[in-house]
Amino acid sequence: MFNRNTLVLVAGAAIFALDAAAAVAQDTTTKRRPTSSQRIPIRKEQPGEVQLRVDTVYSYRTDTLRLPGRTDTVTVTRTVTRVDTVQVQIPQILTQIGGLYFGVGAGPTMPTANFNDSDKPGWRIEGLVGIDPLGTWWGARLSAGYNRYRPHDWVRPILDDAQIMNVSLDGKVRLIRLQPLNRRAQIYAIGGVTWVRFKEILENDEGQLSVGNNLFLNGTLGPADPDWHNGWGYNLGGGVEFGFKRTNIFLESRVTSFKGQNTKINHVPVILGVSWF
Repeated sequence: MFNRNTLVLVAGAAIFALDAAAAVAQDTTTKRRPTSSQRIPIRKEQPGEVQLRVDTVYSYRTDTLRLPGRTDTVTVTRTVTRVDTVQVQIPQILTQIGGLYFGVGAGPTMPTANFNDSDKPGWRIEGLVGIDPLGTWWGARLSAGYNRYRPHDWVRPILDDAQIMNVSLDGKVRLIRLQPLNRRAQIYAIGGVTWVRFKEILENDEGQLSVGNNLFLNGTLGPADPDWHNGWGYNLGGGVEFGFKRTNIFLESRVTSFKGQNTKINHVPVILGVSWF
């Protein structure tokens, strides 16, 4: 009888101990707080760069399955992957051309004032060299040209073709710059001093006619002076030019006025030319 009671007491104590151990294990498992095992890196994205960012989200769900003497815990993990693509349009910037350049040009030239009374419109050719520094609105240019005019019929008996050669040192001011159709374009003003050689030009000083050093008295046309003569003057005008790569095409007109032997002589060339940097 004593042995049976002892066995019952030992079995009861063992069952009580097992229940207490299961309760402690269950309490420790359910009190666990979810934590992130990886820090999410954050950095500035570059234009046009494809960033692959992996966000890991841990979702914990604790399922407790109670069996005599056993506890099972199930943990569920979800991973989210996101790809961000950023595209930034970079505006096209045209390469600016400047510095030393040279060019050639040709076109019609018109005599003005009294010069127009004796000669018809003619033609001109010229060459030039200049500098347009980058980052500035000014430049400088040296040009040389040759002009030729045919006289009207009433002076043809005493005059051959009028001829003018000139060398000009000019300042250049770039006023407006544009970029139509991905090309360079600018409007500019130009002017400076001019040294001139000329011959066979009929001058009219308030009715007093002369060619070179020869004066025509009483309104009669006498023999002309066929020699070359020199004079100083100025030129002033403007133009427009269009550029692509290292080539510019320009259209320009300038009024040129210089001192003849007895009067001022004026003419206006219109030049279409090409220049290269």
